Order: sequence, then C-alpha cells, then structure tokens
Amino acid sequence: MFLKYPSAAPWHQTLARLLALALCWGLLSSCAETPIKLPQATYYVTPQITYLQEKPAYGGNILGPLYRGDKVKVVGSEQDWWQVTLLRSGQTGWMQRELLSAKPVPTIFYYVKTDSQPLLECPRLDCLPIQMLFRGAEVQKIAAGQKGWWRVLVLKSHSVGWIPSHTLTHRIEEARQPTPGNLYYYVAVRRLGLRAIPTEHSTPFRTLKFNEQVAKIAETKDWFKVRQPQSGAVGWVKSRGLSSLPSIYPRGERPGPKKVRPFKPREEPEVEPEFM
Repeated sequence: MFLKYPSAAPWHQTLARLLALALCWGLLSSCAETPIKLPQATYYVTPQITYLQEKPAYGGNILGPLYRGDKVKVVGSEQDWWQVTLLRSGQTGWMQRELLSAKPVPTIFYYVKTDSQPLLECPRLDCLPIQMLFRGAEVQKIAAGQKGWWRVLVLKSHSVGWIPSHTLTHRIEEARQPTPGNLYYYVAVRRLGLRAIPTEHSTPFRTLKFNEQVAKIAETKDWFKVRQPQSGAVGWVKSRGLSSLPSIYPRGERPGPKKVRPFKPREEPEVEPEFM
C-alpha cells in the first residue's frame, strides 16, 4: 500500500499567499495610532483676557495673561487643550482650543488724549502709578470698572493698569491735538502741596517749591491737575497757588528793606615763603 503525499503547491499560489500576507500586515500597520500633525499657522486669542496654564487643566499654576488679539503658535495638543507659544513674549503654556481663532480678531485701540496720564495699579486717584503715559500712547481696553475707570493694556510696554476713560479716544486725530490754553505754570507761593485728589482733606504726598515749573493736565473748580516734570508725579494743586509766569518773590510776601553792609576788604594771610 502506498501513501499519497500532497503535491507541492504551484509557485504562483505561493506568491499569491505571500502577497496576501504582506497586504494584511500593511493594513494592520495603517490601523495603528499615527501622530497628529499640528497646525503651523498663527492663531489669535478671542477673549478680552485669559490665562496661560502650566498644565492642560484649570486650577494649576498660571504662567501669565493673554489678551484679545494676541498671536500664538500651537506646539502640542491634548484633547481640547493646545500647548501654545505666545509670540510677543516667547512663553509656552496650555490653553483651551475654543479660545483661539485661525482668523485675526478685530480689536479696538484707544489713544491717550491728554499730555500726560499715569497708569495706576487700581481704579482710584490715590493708587500707585505703574508708568506715565503721554499723548498718543496706544492702549487696548481689557475691562470696564466703576465710575468711568478702564483697565487697559499698553501696547508698547505690555503694562496693565487702570486709567480714566475720559482721558482716552478712539480717534488718533483727536489725540494729536494739543491741549488748549497755557500748558506750563509756575508755583507762585513758597510751598504748594501736591495731592492725590482735589480736596483740602487729602494729605499732600509731595511739596512743590517756589517758581517750580509744572505741566497742567486738567482742571476742576479751584483745582489744577499737574505733572511735575522732574519726577513725573501727577496730582492736584490749588489753582491760586500757580502763576503763568515766574515771580520775583512768593505771593503774599514782600521783601524787607535791604541793609547795605559796608565793604570790608579781605586781608590776605601772611605766608612765609618756603626755601629749598
């Protein structure tokens, strides 16, 4: 009795099987997770203000603020969070994807229309100044406070602080117009107190001396808001303590008769010569 062994498969069947195996392997490889290609275009922050997070979640450390219109570049992603680099500072952190737009975000800018105006830490005249803003300085509104105060971002220095809204305008032509009337005044009394608010109950934080020049910023009844050029300090003074021209003597004072002292020649001390 002879046993029958299966004959070898033809070569074309073997080749077909190898091709099928290769095709299956390729399909399995394509089903594996592939890295997501991140967008390389610039994105823009949409809310007025948000914050760059250290991790892709709220409640962690905050790296810094982001403002409407800020440009960022995406460098990583995790679910609904994107890791971005803030182009104006180079800082990298996380923010939610829904807060970004691929198209530029329209932003309204304002300009300082007074000759000088301090940017303050809080919305009160007695707050500490952060920096001095001058006519034409460009700012971006972040939030509106009470009694006409705005929180703004200074575009040139990226400083954030408070400023009265009536000192700003959205028209650059208006900001370029000089303040009418006399701009510079001189202290006409021996000493003049510079106050944070225009009232006698406010304690002076600086004393201006006789004939010291100041720049007028604004005025109310009986009070001038002025800036001291040497220090940049801004405050209120009584308008009657100023004059449009320098004075010879303080207002309300009269010089007494000058006493002429007899001339007395100065005697030179006798010095013995030195001999070598």
